[in-house]
Amino acid sequence: MPDQAATPDRAIPEIQVFRCGPQQVPSAAEVDVLCFTATCGSPLHESRAMAAGSARLYAALLRRPDFGAAAARAAGGQLAGFAYGHGWRWAEQADDWAVQLRESLGAAADRLDGRFAVYLLAVHPWYRRAGLGRLLLQTLVSATKTGAWLVTRDEPTPALALYQREGWEPIGHGPDTPDARPGLVLIHL
Repeated sequence: MPDQAATPDRAIPEIQVFRCGPQQVPSAAEVDVLCFTATCGSPLHESRAMAAGSARLYAALLRRPDFGAAAARAAGGQLAGFAYGHGWRWAEQADDWAVQLRESLGAAADRLDGRFAVYLLAVHPWYRRAGLGRLLLQTLVSATKTGAWLVTRDEPTPALALYQREGWEPIGHGPDTPDARPGLVLIHL
C-alpha cells in the first residue's frame, strides 16, 4: 500500500466506487478506522473518541429503511472512502442536536424536511486529491429525488471547497462542530 498521500500527479491503485446494497455496507469497525484516519490530521485534528462516536451512530442508523451509502474500495478491499445518510423528517427528530439545528436555522429549517441528510463523507488520506470525495458524494446523492443537505465546518477546508464546487448552497448555521466552531448547513437541489 502507498505510504504517502495521493496527489493528482501520483497514480493510486484502482478504486471502485459504488452505491452500497445491504450486503456491501462497511462494518462499523471499518467506518471507525476510516473516520479516525481521515480526521485525525490537519485540518480537522479530531479525537479517537469522535471517530468511535461516528461509528456508533452509523451502526445505529444502518437499519433505517431510507439509509443510503456509497463506498470506495481499493483493489485489495481496503475502504478508501465512504459516505452515508438517510432521509430527514423533522417529525422524527427529538434529540438535542436536532433541536439546536432547528433553532439555529429558524425558518430555513423547513428546507431540510424531506431531504436526504448526508451524515458522513470521509476519504482515507492515501487516496485524497484524486476526485474520490466528489465521486462518493455524487454517487450517494444521485439516488435522491428530494435533494440533500449536510453540515460542515464554516472555515476553508478541502471539504467545504468540494461542496461549493459541486453547487451546495449555504442556508445558515447549525450547532457547533466538535471544535466548538459554528457548523455551516448546506443544501443541494
